[in-house]
Amino acid sequence: MTYVLALLVIAALAYVAWRLMRTDDVRQGTRVIGPDDDPEFLRRLGSGGDRP
Repeated sequence: MTYVLALLVIAALAYVAWRLMRTDDVRQGTRVIGPDDDPEFLRRLGSGGDRP
C-alpha cells in the first residue's frame, strides 16, 4: 500500500511539473498591447484630449 501511495505522489508531482512547463510555452505566444503601451495614446492623453 505504501508503494502505491508513493507512486501516486510521484505521478502527481510529474504531472504538476509537466503542466508548469507547458504554461511557459503558452504565455510566450501572444502579447496584448494595452493603452499604456501605446505611445500615441499617451501623447494624446497628455495633450488634453482625444484629438489627433
